[in-house]
Amino acid sequence: MSTFSIGGLATGLDTNSIISQLMDLERSPQRVLKAKQKTYQSQADIYTRLKNALINLKTVATGISTSSGFKGMQSTVADSSVMTVTATSTASPGNHTLEVLTLARSQRQVTTGYASDAVFSTGSFSIDDGAGSVTPISISEGSNTLQGIAAAINSSGGQVTASIINDGSATPYRLVITGKDTKNYTLDFSALTTPPLSGAPAQVPGFLGPADPSYQAGTAASFKLDGIIITKTSNAVSDVMEGVTLNLLKEGATTTFGVANDTDGATKKVNDLVAAYNNAINLINTQSAYDPSTKKAGVLSGDSTLRAIQTQLRSLLTTPVAGVSGPYSTLAQLGITSSKSDGTLSVDATKLSTALSTNFENVVDLFTHNTGILASFPENEYGIAQQFNLVMERLVHAYEGPTSNKNGFIETRIKGLQSSISDIDKQVEAMEDRIGRMQEAMQKRFSAMESMVSSLQTQGNAMIASLNSLTSNKL
Repeated sequence: MSTFSIGGLATGLDTNSIISQLMDLERSPQRVLKAKQKTYQSQADIYTRLKNALINLKTVATGISTSSGFKGMQSTVADSSVMTVTATSTASPGNHTLEVLTLARSQRQVTTGYASDAVFSTGSFSIDDGAGSVTPISISEGSNTLQGIAAAINSSGGQVTASIINDGSATPYRLVITGKDTKNYTLDFSALTTPPLSGAPAQVPGFLGPADPSYQAGTAASFKLDGIIITKTSNAVSDVMEGVTLNLLKEGATTTFGVANDTDGATKKVNDLVAAYNNAINLINTQSAYDPSTKKAGVLSGDSTLRAIQTQLRSLLTTPVAGVSGPYSTLAQLGITSSKSDGTLSVDATKLSTALSTNFENVVDLFTHNTGILASFPENEYGIAQQFNLVMERLVHAYEGPTSNKNGFIETRIKGLQSSISDIDKQVEAMEDRIGRMQEAMQKRFSAMESMVSSLQTQGNAMIASLNSLTSNKL
């Protein structure tokens, strides 16, 4: 509620200005609270940035916390026109020779040509793979066209597909039957024995036969790998060498191929982890710094939560991994060391390269040790990546409530800051309500004073006028 007033009409005092200045003094505690609130908001913003940086670090660490995530394999082929090779983390390094004897092919059968309005006899026929699997198909009146027969074959569940091609001749439409694998199928249309109701001649589709160039027999892939003859039903072979897929391309040709540890890929993954760690550390350093010459401090300078985070991050760099096989059990042994001045990591490229080229599996184990059975081991028995994950989880785990023991350090700190910001909003609002009431009361008092002064002035003026009148009459 506001009270309209025009100050100083009777007294000459600028009462509006007086009230405004008094209210400004009353708002001094508000300004203190709002300044504190601004600091809290700045701290919350920085902690949110830090949380995002640590979440990114956790994502990078998660990606290399398993052998399949950290370990990569690369393949090379002497003649890529003969074959290609892909290798996963489960492949073993080695060099091999492969000769493609025959490529896998699907059977193809083509019928003679028919006019677009050709109709056929009805009845039943089957798709027989010659190995005991027979798929029956019925052709009824209305579906006794090439299109109807093709649709019936495709919906039968048989291991062949049917399509129709137009060769541009006088009777251009041909039914093409293609196997889905390397078996040779028999389709005997002679069982279509009921003539069409339309009166068209009784006829059934007829294949051109194996002697025709359009015919292709189904054949398995056959190749010689390191002198061993192997037969498969596909040109993509993934069950001969663990973690390796061979893609056969050229029949009657020989080439060599190799599978090796992807040291370049592993180097990049290590450098990505270091970069993500340094990004978080640099943010911490900037926000916790104090410059004595300028007497300026970072937003989180002296913050106890930030110091605890720094301590946890630095602990990751000195804890060895217990139980790993080989000469490497710490990051420092790989050439990854921490700066004494700012805590950032640097990588000795030569030492890391030597470790990966001479003890690749040991480096993999260092980062991924005990992966997959992460239930009962002490933290120092986990690989480096999982140790990073565990620390990040303690720092950035989502806030689950005041009674949860899973709340992350940073999430808890942000929640506390947000609560403080909200409390200040409520305090300021309460103060403003009180000041509003005070201002209204003061305006009423000043208005009453103005009214009283105005009344006294009116009475005084009347008395002076009366006295002046009496004096004039006596004269």
